[in-house]
Amino acid sequence: MVDNNQSLTIQLKPGSIRDIERFADMVCDQLFINDTYYGTILMALTETFSLLLEHQDSESFKIEYNTDYQSLNIKIYPVSGKIYEQFAQHAKTIELKDSQGFKEIFLIKSLVDGVNLEGGDVVLLSFDISAMHDEVYEKRKAQLKDYFNVNTEIKIKNTDDQL
Repeated sequence: MVDNNQSLTIQLKPGSIRDIERFADMVCDQLFINDTYYGTILMALTETFSLLLEHQDSESFKIEYNTDYQSLNIKIYPVSGKIYEQFAQHAKTIELKDSQGFKEIFLIKSLVDGVNLEGGDVVLLSFDISAMHDEVYEKRKAQLKDYFNVNTEIKIKNTDDQL
């Protein structure tokens, strides 16, 4: 089983985008997340990193994930007050045109299934990965059913065979 509470400290400098990409790769590889979900997760994380790079006060931040295999939760902290407040606001598309940082927030909120704010400096991005596991379950169930149907037909043919 995978350690579901992994944490990584990332420096706020442009080259650290590779650390974000490695984090997304690690999470998606460990949880067997397909390319579509991977792209969504990576884009949400890179947009969040961009936002932090432009507006964050500190020199680093932590990113961690946990999952119950129904949802994937990625916690990013500490997030400066200005960015935290932008996540808390409900942006309208019309307001996005002139607002600095709101385009990124709008994109992030569009990519994730939920954004939760905790303690004044923690942003929790949630992704619903249950559909992916349900799809795998249904596929395996169908394969197993096909396997047993084929073996049943072979057994019946052998029983009815005459010399």
